[in-house]
Amino acid sequence: MPQIFRKDGDILDMEYIPGLDMQTYLQHNNENVLTKFILNTLNSFKSESLDKDYTEVYNDKLKWMDTDVRLPFTRQELIETLPKVLPQSVYHGDLTLENIIYSFGKFCMIDPVTVEYDSYIFDIAKLRQDLHCKWFLRNSDLRLDTKLKNIEDRILQKYPEANNNGLLILMLLRVYLHTEKNDENYTFIMREIDKLW
Repeated sequence: MPQIFRKDGDILDMEYIPGLDMQTYLQHNNENVLTKFILNTLNSFKSESLDKDYTEVYNDKLKWMDTDVRLPFTRQELIETLPKVLPQSVYHGDLTLENIIYSFGKFCMIDPVTVEYDSYIFDIAKLRQDLHCKWFLRNSDLRLDTKLKNIEDRILQKYPEANNNGLLILMLLRVYLHTEKNDENYTFIMREIDKLW
């Protein structure tokens, strides 16, 4: 993680870390070292966890869905697909490949956030947004399908409880809220949601 120099409310002044983004790293390297880093990180997050019922979190965070008719499911239909009790743990909050940098021979996670989805299981779901849906490649012609599938398969083999398309849809909806109808990101997310649902 980058060193934090100053904190002012929700604003952090953090160390700049030069390095390779994961598109570039995976284009030129085998995925095994990255996979090991991700699994070790998730394992450290899991080490101190307690069960928590997320039903109220889902209901509260998804209230906006009651007035959105563009989605192929209702709020209640989505909530029914989600696991209710998950381990509350240390977490990143926005664990995407775009928030991992390879710098001077090691991986660094950047831009953690505080969210109500405070479990490593949600971190895995957020990571699947890149691994399964390839969100981080949405503006690229780069083909990393095999490497991304290998990483996802190894993560889900170790954490099968995260293999839930409802959780992945939940993470896509976090981005959906920041899109405009018919822009490229909206179209991408709706296409992925339709496939997953």
